[in-house]
Amino acid sequence: MPKATRSVEEVEEVREKILDRALELLVKEGFESLSMGKLGAKMKMTGANLYNYYANKDELLIAIHKKSFQMIHDKIRTAVSNASAPRDRLAALAKAFVEFGTEHVNIYDIMFNRPIRQYSDYIGTPQEKMSYEEYHNSIKALVFAVTVVRDFIETRPELSTSDPKFLTIKFLSALHGIISLNNSGILKEMDDNPDLVMDAIIESTIRSLTD
Repeated sequence: MPKATRSVEEVEEVREKILDRALELLVKEGFESLSMGKLGAKMKMTGANLYNYYANKDELLIAIHKKSFQMIHDKIRTAVSNASAPRDRLAALAKAFVEFGTEHVNIYDIMFNRPIRQYSDYIGTPQEKMSYEEYHNSIKALVFAVTVVRDFIETRPELSTSDPKFLTIKFLSALHGIISLNNSGILKEMDDNPDLVMDAIIESTIRSLTD
């Protein structure tokens, strides 16, 4: 007797379970250990069955990126919502971004450090639509950050001619640097109080916007 076809909702439920297991594998073992074969074994699924849900590793990585950027967007938005003054909102954004990067080391690594294919690489391929959705999630987080920076700029007359997007990129680049130093283990070799250093870098980065 042929197996009943899964509904769209059931397929999405299985895809989400696969994605959650992939993230668990990524968190525990890192990018190098993330393979379709190992993931299939973890899910107790045959390779052929797994490929019914994610056609290849590219699709899986796109899904991981999409969910990861949704996670960071939700975190920074929640943090900022708890602050009122523009400078406090900017500080909350910075701290939330750094917290995410240092608490989710392997997820952050695949989001910002790994040279994997981007949306422009998928244009004209079967993965274009899926990749566009992931791109939209990543841009959504950036747009929110730009809004927070713009609100801060409006309180500083000396920044009235500044480009909010450029300052946001400058801001996040500095934070990315301290996250990378921390996650590589180098920061704790450089200073006995890495947490204090990170707090000082966040404050210095905020001040640097007015330089």
